[in-house]
Amino acid sequence: MDIHAAGISDVGCVRKQNEDSFLVDPALGLFVVADGLGGHAAGEIASQIVVDTVARFVAETVEKDRTWPVEYDPALTYDGNRLKVALLLSDQAIADDIRQNPERETMGSTVVAGLFHGQRLTLAHVGDSRAYLLDSEGIRQVTRDHSWVAEQVANGILTPSEARVHPFRNVITQALGNGGDLDVEIQTLELSKSERLLLCSDGLSGMIGDKQIWDIVTQSADIQQAVESLISKAREHGGEDNITAVLVGWDSEEA
Repeated sequence: MDIHAAGISDVGCVRKQNEDSFLVDPALGLFVVADGLGGHAAGEIASQIVVDTVARFVAETVEKDRTWPVEYDPALTYDGNRLKVALLLSDQAIADDIRQNPERETMGSTVVAGLFHGQRLTLAHVGDSRAYLLDSEGIRQVTRDHSWVAEQVANGILTPSEARVHPFRNVITQALGNGGDLDVEIQTLELSKSERLLLCSDGLSGMIGDKQIWDIVTQSADIQQAVESLISKAREHGGEDNITAVLVGWDSEEA
């Protein structure tokens, strides 16, 4: 499968520094968006630790003959284990950095990562950075936000429209580096040729709705233009947070 992709990260219109990091690696079939937390406590360091750690572990496990640093989960695919362990190692790497640099004690990061193997996509995420699949028929969010408002929507307390403007909409319930039990969500999806994958931080999804995202992607001439237009539109709508988008397309034998 021939993969083509583009990614952009932008500081937005309000923040003074960009705490997001991303990775676009078609050779590995690996794509990552990490949204750092902690402001002056070095959120940008946390997100870069995540991207570097995930990239390194996925590269090291292309071949299967290696010792795993944690217990292998037989309920997951091989790629599912690769991503789960990569995120657990990222969590540990942030914690190790905090121990060496106590002034960074509040830093952490969300993450969403996609790993391709032929027509199969494995997704892993922690926090509220999102993955969407888009085709000619529409757009669907394929990750579940680990956030307070998402829990309220799931329990029928808030509507999705209410959640988008709720004052607690930025409160997340899971993050790398925050200590405690970590719930890494893993899923495997079979892809069609017509689909595109979008990974983004909440600086994009919080500024523009799903229908606007779909319109921009489907009306753009190519993937690079689509990503540029997504960033521009999020800035036009206020750019209240750092904005990161990675868009991935692929060519395959499947019609």
